[in-house]
Amino acid sequence: MIELPDQPLAERVLAGALDRGRVPQQFLLFGPPGTGKRAAADAIARHLIGVDSGDGTRPLLDLSIVRASGAQILVEDLEDALRDLATRPVVGRCRVAIIEGAERLRDVAGNRILKPLEEPPAGSHLLLVTDHAEDLLPTVRSRCVPVPFRRPGWRTVAQRLIDQGTPPAEAEAMARAHGVQVLGDDPFLAAMRSIGTDMGMHIVEGSASSGALVVDTQRAMETAAAESPSDELVELRRAAADLEGKRGGKTAAKRAEDQEKRERRRRITDGWDTVLTGAANVVADALAVALGSPATVRNRHLQDRLVAAAADAMFCERAIEVMEHGRGELRLNPTVDVAVEVMLIRIDDLRHGVHHRLSPPGRLPW
Repeated sequence: MIELPDQPLAERVLAGALDRGRVPQQFLLFGPPGTGKRAAADAIARHLIGVDSGDGTRPLLDLSIVRASGAQILVEDLEDALRDLATRPVVGRCRVAIIEGAERLRDVAGNRILKPLEEPPAGSHLLLVTDHAEDLLPTVRSRCVPVPFRRPGWRTVAQRLIDQGTPPAEAEAMARAHGVQVLGDDPFLAAMRSIGTDMGMHIVEGSASSGALVVDTQRAMETAAAESPSDELVELRRAAADLEGKRGGKTAAKRAEDQEKRERRRRITDGWDTVLTGAANVVADALAVALGSPATVRNRHLQDRLVAAAADAMFCERAIEVMEHGRGELRLNPTVDVAVEVMLIRIDDLRHGVHHRLSPPGRLPW
């Protein structure tokens, strides 16, 4: 039995699938960020491989993990894992491949994965993990057993923070403001939440121009990304340092440099979603104050500033609408900073009584 804290629906779905005489070979774990999908995928993989979780790295001999090397998962990112799936297991009952960020499977790579999804090799399993199931190719989504993860309520998040040693008042404020994301230990996402809160206050107070706000935010995001390298990048840098001045040193240094560029670009692109979520939460708090409901404010530490800002309720309501529309556009726009600046210009126009008609993301407004 695989236990998934605060995810009873996903737990029941998995229990039903794994207790069958013939276990499905393709699973799709989907739901909001921070709901435990990646940890669940690892637990499922170890269960399928059949090696006890206390056996350290032994299960990794039969486990492949695929991540995007850039904005998309490329064919070359997949090939090693798919080749391993077709071979006999080393220590366990089967081979397992976990594809993280499966919504990045597009074009050639998306088509490449269809064959192993439709006719997986005997003794193999594919686990797809995504925060955005709606962005998956329909042909990929339809071939997997869906395992839904739901966002737990703020009270559940607060209790888990308290269990980890956070003072109750602080735990409640963090849970109400940021939800399940505060349970993660990613310093980059923590920085993005802080940046988003600052952006939200600038929007409410009207204290910065759109262009300056985007430039300052982008600079802060790049600094946070540089200070939070992945384990893979740390390893590549170590290899480059060991080979410096030796044969293969330039190649190793180039690989580390390329990985750093890809990683920074990907993290900043993904980080904008967290930033805008945090900013929208602050604007929603300003709306609560404007409507006379201060008890529902999530960012309690900002309450005095929100009261002093005295934002108009209609402005807040329409600004949230623009921000939600902007988040949808980010996934389609390769120049994210430009899309955010357009969003902020629309919000500035709202402040002056101009309300733009919003077309569905990806469609022209005429």
